[in-house]
Amino acid sequence: MFKKAYEDRGLAPENLSRTLEDSGTVTSVLIPWNTCGAYQSGVLGVSVADYFVYAIFNYLSPIMTLIFAAFNIQIRRLLKK
Repeated sequence: MFKKAYEDRGLAPENLSRTLEDSGTVTSVLIPWNTCGAYQSGVLGVSVADYFVYAIFNYLSPIMTLIFAAFNIQIRRLLKK
């Protein structure tokens, strides 16, 4: 869905892949009504609210992604042809 937007801005596809991973995949366990949150909650035997405090990586990852983007850290560009 965002491939064209990244290309239009001269950003390499690796950026889109990393953004999706950093913001979507790792935060899914923090949402109790989706399969990841339900599974983790069931395996751990605690509610999502109970383990949320300890899931520092999961809620810090999207914040770090925004910081990296804002300061242009490790942002790959498309090679001009």
